[in-house]
Amino acid sequence: MAQNMHPVRNEPLVLFHVKWVAKIALSVGAIAWVGLLLAIFLVTDENGTDYAHIISNHSLTRQNLGPAILVFGLVMVVIASIATWFIALYSSFRIAGPLFRFSQNLKSIIENAFAVPMAIRQTDMLQLEWREFDASQAKLREHYGNLREALDQCEQTLQPGAELDTASLRQALARLQEVERRVQL
Repeated sequence: MAQNMHPVRNEPLVLFHVKWVAKIALSVGAIAWVGLLLAIFLVTDENGTDYAHIISNHSLTRQNLGPAILVFGLVMVVIASIATWFIALYSSFRIAGPLFRFSQNLKSIIENAFAVPMAIRQTDMLQLEWREFDASQAKLREHYGNLREALDQCEQTLQPGAELDTASLRQALARLQEVERRVQL
């Protein structure tokens, strides 16, 4: 196989996702700043007294600042919750989905070495890992097939009632040893 089993990871794709999460965090921060500015402008009296004068006058601040902070705090909690939900949804859809498929594939291969694995979606993360997994299990299936053929060849030479052909038996055992040698570490 000419394919390299350890290619360099696709860093621009990872960087794209980091930028996407950063954009969400920055947008939540920007909304917080806008909300703070709105709260500052909402905490004015009908005469147009600015925020600095209202702060100096505690009685007016206590009346208007509490509800403004409560409303703004609740809005920020909702916005942060929605952003967190989007990040969790994105992560679970793109990362947890392929991990679930990997685990199901491993279970099916443990039960049956010749089981065909279930592929991950083309839009999921972990595409490189999937290709490596797919190549590994294909090699494993090929090895099991070679092992099965070598054992069949040995069994055919040792059939009861057949004349023992030592040359065929040596050839079959040599092939079996060759298949076994490929998996030694």
